[in-house]
Order: sequence, then C-alpha cells, then structure tokens
Amino acid sequence: MSLRWIHENLEAPTCDEECSDIDDSCSDDSYDSDLSIGEEKGTKNEKEINGDRRGKRETKRRPPTTVKFDENGTPRFVTSGSVKSAPCIIWDPRKPAENPVYNCLVIKLFCRTGYHLAISDSGRVRGLSGTNEPHALFHIIPVSFGVIRIQNIETGLYLAFNKKGRLYGEPNMNKDNTEWEQWNVGSYDAFRSRKYANHGWWIGIKKNGRAKPGVKTRWGQKAIQFLAVRQD
Repeated sequence: MSLRWIHENLEAPTCDEECSDIDDSCSDDSYDSDLSIGEEKGTKNEKEINGDRRGKRETKRRPPTTVKFDENGTPRFVTSGSVKSAPCIIWDPRKPAENPVYNCLVIKLFCRTGYHLAISDSGRVRGLSGTNEPHALFHIIPVSFGVIRIQNIETGLYLAFNKKGRLYGEPNMNKDNTEWEQWNVGSYDAFRSRKYANHGWWIGIKKNGRAKPGVKTRWGQKAIQFLAVRQD
C-alpha cells in the first residue's frame, strides 16, 4: 500500500452533529443579552418601587385649610378637599369691645392722627388739637354688648352719621344712627355705625383735623383708631 493510495482514499473524520454544533446559549452574545435583560428588569422594578413610594407620600398629603372672616369678624374655616384637618387658629384683631371699659364719667377720644374728637354747638364734628377744649369731652352710654352711644357733654348732642356718610351732632338719642359698634384695635378703639354696618362706615379724623366721610374709611386706617383718655 502506497502513500498515494492512502492519500486518495483518505476521508475526513466524522463527528456527531450533537458534538460538532456549538450551543448558542453559551456564546458571549447570548450572555450579554441576558445581562442587558436583567438590568432592564432591575431598572423597571426600581421605577415601580419609587412610584409606589411617591403614591404613598401623595396620599398622606392633606388639602390646605384657609380661614376667612366675615364683616362681623367671625372666623370661618374652609377646606378645599374632602379630608377635614384641624385648622390653625388665626388671631382676629376685629373683636367687639366690652362696654365696662368706660367706667368713668368723662372721657376724651384721641385719634392717632393727633386730634381730639369734638362736636360744636352747631353740630359740626371735627378734630381739636388743644387739650383744654370743652367740646372734646364725651360721655359713653352703653346700649347693649359692644354697642354704645357717644354724647358730647358740652352740647348734649349725640354723634351720628347722615345718609351721605357725614358726621354730625344729633339731638335725638332714640334714632338708630346714634348707635355705634365698638371694636378693639390693639390698645386703640374703633367705632362703626350700627345702622350703616353693611357700608363699613367708621368714625374718623383726617390729618388736617376734619371729620372723615364714612365712605372713605377702611379698617386698619389710623384715622379710625381712637384712644380713650379718662378725665377726672
């Protein structure tokens, strides 16, 4: 047997297909794809967990509660959502004053603008800068809780508002425009007309000493804040 015959009749070695085929599952590409799928699942799970936490946090939030005051100074709590939480208490400076504050016979009403409230013999209301003015002496007459009448001792006239919102001296005390609601503004007092309470007319004195019309008065102005000075 020659080498040529052996070379011509030589056949390639045969192997089983199961052994020759390479398992694709063991390749590097498949391994990388498995890792990428695992990473995507991990990120999705983290997003879902974070979303659940945010949802839980949002459910714990409560709707805001606001406090509103009406014309009489009564607080009203308004909740925007269905869940009612305990509202915070806000101090309201507009509170009715008690009449026993004026236990003296004679007082002066000193405005923060620097004048004393006064009523002349003709019924004109104005502010006086002097300290020894007899037209600036008043007597407070209680009517009911938080409601008073202001009478001038020298003239005997009662402080009142007319239909146009002008202050004047009224001789008849039985008229309803002579009644005033007394309110506290810290250490000062403010007086609002009971008859024209819906208009918000207050007793006020301008910086020039003239009586301020009721239509131009607002809560918080210095012109409507008075200090009661007792006269012995």
